[in-house]
Amino acid sequence: MGRSTVHYADNETNNILKRLHNKLRPAGTPVERVEYIIELLLLRIFETKIKQDAAFAPLRKLFEGENYRLLFSHLLSLTGEQILSEVNKNVFPFYSTILIKTRSVITGNLPTKMQDQLVLMEEVFANSNFTNNVKGGVIAEVIGLVNEVDEKWILKTDLLGDAIESALSETGGTKDLGLYRTPSHIRQMMVKMVDPSFNDSIFDPACGTAGFLFDAYEYVIEKAKQLRQIPSENVANQFYRTGIGGIEYQGRIRKMAAVNMYIRGLNPHNIEQGDSLKLYDPARDHESKSIVIANPPFGAERDQPAYPNVWEEYSKEPETTILFVKLMFDLLKQNGRCAIVVSQGFLTWGQNSACALRKILLNDANLRAVISLPQGVFVSKSGQGAKTSILYFEKGQPTDFVWFYKIENDGFSMGTNRKAIANGQIPELLEIFKEVKQGKKPQDTKHSFCVFKEQIETLDPRIAERIKKEVSEKTKEKNIKKREKLVEDIDKKLKDKKISKEFYDEKLWQFDNIIEGQIDNEVAKAIEKAHSYHFNLQNYRSSLSDEQVKDWQETLKGVEIKNGSKIEKRYQELQKSEPKIALQILASFDCKNALQMDIAREYLSRLDKKVLEKDEKLQKLEEILRKGFQYPNVPLSEILECYENKITIDEDKKYKQITVSNTGDVKLRKIKLKSEIGTKNQVLIDLSQGDLLIYSRLGLHTGAIGLIPESLDGAVVTVDMPVFRYRAIKVNPKYIALVVQNQKFIDKVIEQNPTGAAQTRFHEDKFLQLQIPLPPLEVQNEIVEKIEKQKQIIDGAERIEEGFIINFPLFANTIKLNNISELIGTGSTPSRANLDYFDGINNWVLTTEVNETEIIDTAEKLSDTAIKDYGLKLYPINTILIAMYGQGQTRGRTAMIKVSAAITQNCAGVVIDNKKADPYFVWYFLRSIYDKIRGQDYSGGGVPHLNLEIVKKLEIPLPPLETQRQIVEKLNRQMQALEGVRLLKSEAEKRIEEILNQVWGE
Repeated sequence: MGRSTVHYADNETNNILKRLHNKLRPAGTPVERVEYIIELLLLRIFETKIKQDAAFAPLRKLFEGENYRLLFSHLLSLTGEQILSEVNKNVFPFYSTILIKTRSVITGNLPTKMQDQLVLMEEVFANSNFTNNVKGGVIAEVIGLVNEVDEKWILKTDLLGDAIESALSETGGTKDLGLYRTPSHIRQMMVKMVDPSFNDSIFDPACGTAGFLFDAYEYVIEKAKQLRQIPSENVANQFYRTGIGGIEYQGRIRKMAAVNMYIRGLNPHNIEQGDSLKLYDPARDHESKSIVIANPPFGAERDQPAYPNVWEEYSKEPETTILFVKLMFDLLKQNGRCAIVVSQGFLTWGQNSACALRKILLNDANLRAVISLPQGVFVSKSGQGAKTSILYFEKGQPTDFVWFYKIENDGFSMGTNRKAIANGQIPELLEIFKEVKQGKKPQDTKHSFCVFKEQIETLDPRIAERIKKEVSEKTKEKNIKKREKLVEDIDKKLKDKKISKEFYDEKLWQFDNIIEGQIDNEVAKAIEKAHSYHFNLQNYRSSLSDEQVKDWQETLKGVEIKNGSKIEKRYQELQKSEPKIALQILASFDCKNALQMDIAREYLSRLDKKVLEKDEKLQKLEEILRKGFQYPNVPLSEILECYENKITIDEDKKYKQITVSNTGDVKLRKIKLKSEIGTKNQVLIDLSQGDLLIYSRLGLHTGAIGLIPESLDGAVVTVDMPVFRYRAIKVNPKYIALVVQNQKFIDKVIEQNPTGAAQTRFHEDKFLQLQIPLPPLEVQNEIVEKIEKQKQIIDGAERIEEGFIINFPLFANTIKLNNISELIGTGSTPSRANLDYFDGINNWVLTTEVNETEIIDTAEKLSDTAIKDYGLKLYPINTILIAMYGQGQTRGRTAMIKVSAAITQNCAGVVIDNKKADPYFVWYFLRSIYDKIRGQDYSGGGVPHLNLEIVKKLEIPLPPLETQRQIVEKLNRQMQALEGVRLLKSEAEKRIEEILNQVWGE
């Protein structure tokens, strides 16, 4: 979490607290200064209490006579040195044993509240001491400042919390204190949502300075007054004893929370110190609270390696937010209410524990609301803190629908010094929430939207379809040999007439039926695992504007609705339906439902244009969805501005130089001395000023644009590589970089260069005029997060590909390749001047297609005439091809043709003698020695290449054919795994393209 940006007392009091910190700066760390301030404030608070609170009137006798010197007000009459001596020798020791001294003025049993609060005073002052770091003159000024605090704030606000807040703004303060506070208006909103009363047991398992708890207390008191329902003495005492409590991890903060409880007349001993996850005892604590309300720490350090009492199945879950939500759910009684602040990530985290917990909140609780908070509600030292949401749920009944509400204006301006502003949404939210708590579904608006539980539980049928296919193929493949063995056995028995044909069929049916059952079970498990139960509104609310919704409904007006069944069945029927039926199915789709509109968009986008042209309604629907994104187009000039930091480079200094690739990678080019750099006037990159975007004037049309990484801070660039800084508007720099690297943007660049993009420099004025789609910052962040996840998949796949090695076993016996094969080089390549040569049915393999793969089709075809005129040979299936020429990595590459094909003169064909060697065995071996083959260049004619003589002499191991086949089978499995990795990479690349296409409205 980030710290609160809203203070709790008035500005004058907050200024006094800041001045106190400044005065005590020489006295120690922010934490030490806070403790000094709290001790002095507590002395003043206690004196105010015995003056104003009738229940504490008997304690006034304790300060009669010379004992008046023990009150805070007496310190005002002393010099600095006298103050230090007085508090250390007399005041602190007195309050550290005040409970005993109280017996001298009060006989009998002490009132419960008084006793609890005196015990707290003893705890606070037990080890108090103002060190020599607190100079005499300074302490006198500090006492004066504490006295300046208006008495009306002493007993009514989180004054001590504000003292802590003032430390949070100090360097190291947040780290030292380990405390993150929730703004008071957000706390009070959450308290109103849970609506506590004297009959509730209210609990905060991460209570900090107890802000939620005393807000709840004040709400209960005010509610009782307004309803004129003053509780009986028994109810009031019970509420005091057990009605409000919490746990705080940090000992210092627990003390501060206890003091806050004391100020309000609550039981300070209801605040326990420790790790609430560790302290949870199911036998004692399960379903013990009627209200749980908290802002637990995100990513907090764990106190122990596992928490089996909280969640045995996921006891070692590293993300503490998940464990805290589970803890809060378990603490709730049946029909209990919970409001909790969670990070935005919790709504969509994909780990099993997060998915399982979201499912619990849907099925075992009524998740009534997910409220999105503005990112500026919390801040950290580095700027805006985590994006957060509030979950509200009631335990016991399953969810019917979830109400999503997005707060854009919480009543305060954004920034570190937030000020009250008009048109805050919290009053509206609370009014609508009253309806939601009654089970009423409010009307959808810009900020308010309801999603039925069934929609959250629905898995995209396209994902389910893919899972069924993959699981089915995998399960059948695993059982191929078992089935073959069964068939072999019963074939023999049938042949020997030991079994009948009916028994034979029955055995096969039983086997296949068992496999189908296994498939069904595995599919069900995989589909359940694929369910994420996201709580992110963007997953459910379509991006259609009100006008587009109206157009969709108008277009389908009068169309008979086909099939009101679940989306899975409608999706399947849609794939195979005729246009008329398709329209009826689409008419059943909810145009406000994101999944249904995405399925409709995919279906319509894949329809043949001729089909669309024949059906006016289908064509209109396709147009609506193609333009179904209402993100406004914004010129780059509103987002970026030219970065100017020109320097003249030093004579003897080395400089990093930058290069930008056409994939958007900004990298180190070289490190050069001034004497090696031609242009002396350069632009110095200073990333302390914020993120910087750079592009190449000559390469922009190829995608040479991207963010400058931190590793290139201090580099220099020429004016031919313009650099831009981000203006102070709500943008995610990574989002902007992704959008301008997309082909849709590059097409715009090319459109602006009619004279030839490859030769024309693209200048800054034209660049800043170009427009890009700019969704809200929240959506930008989600897009970046989705794409970065796909990039992680791509990076991982590429690392596996790069590290993949065919580990071929060593054999003592080898043989030259020409002894087990026919090696044939081709003649010349057919002339492309004769286009008829390339208009035929014969496969023609290009050198670029020889790339470690099986060739099942070719990009070009040759005519029979070309084959005849050039004396070309059509190589049979399972011929190995070797690239003889080619720069870079091409030369020495191999391929296996799975179709009859002719080859270019840049390749050689190797036809293996099947009686001597397995073609795949030889192919895998040649791939394993690629570097060795490529290294044997014969450079006759000046062009590096191989020749047949080199290839013929390659030494090939030759174990028995059965051993070769076993090795091939093992390597085939490895290659299938590698192909799976490549497929993951390909799908991730497609997903990125889909995401960015959607951003551009396509």
